[in-house]
Amino acid sequence: MPIQASATHASTTRPGTLRTLTLRTLTLRALTLPTVTVLLSVAAAACSSAPPAAAPPAPVAVNSLAGSASGTSRPLAALDAAAVTQQLIRVIPSVKLTVTYDGTTDPNGKLGRPHQYVSKSAFDDTRVSGLPKAKEDESRGRRDSISYGGTVEIFATPEDARAWADYIDQGQQAMGSLLTPDYIFRNGTVVVRVSHLLTTEQASAYGRAIA
Repeated sequence: MPIQASATHASTTRPGTLRTLTLRTLTLRALTLPTVTVLLSVAAAACSSAPPAAAPPAPVAVNSLAGSASGTSRPLAALDAAAVTQQLIRVIPSVKLTVTYDGTTDPNGKLGRPHQYVSKSAFDDTRVSGLPKAKEDESRGRRDSISYGGTVEIFATPEDARAWADYIDQGQQAMGSLLTPDYIFRNGTVVVRVSHLLTTEQASAYGRAIA
């Protein structure tokens, strides 16, 4: 049956899209019911075909330790002892570089020898370096002793680093109650030894810094 109708303004908008289908005001003459049905079907199809909203970009992970002062990422293994100490300073503000050793100033006389460390530095940790106990526990009266903060030692291979860390650990254990052992952290070719005067929680920050 033909019908006459005056269609008022209608707008259909799908959330998240910019596509809008509008049926403007118009006068329909001799419009049949099947024709109305077809128009409504076309409108529904147009709305359903709108593209989905774009997903937000995934977050980008940032490694704050690996970044150098200029923001350039450098592998830990590519750094010498002084540079690793500078990395520690960025993570642990109480760390202060004391000395970077060479073949003539290394107190152990091992720097550069076969299977020994190829780079070495010492640092203060101001949370303990001013304590009277730090001076009491210093080695052979040296102000750069581990009791004041710690030391960084770099080896040519991870195997050499592991052997040195194990040697130090076994020596400390052999002293038993005569010695409070220092903390030892190792990652690849890097060995960091930290003063026993730090709490376990404070010292653990060094392990995380070279992880």
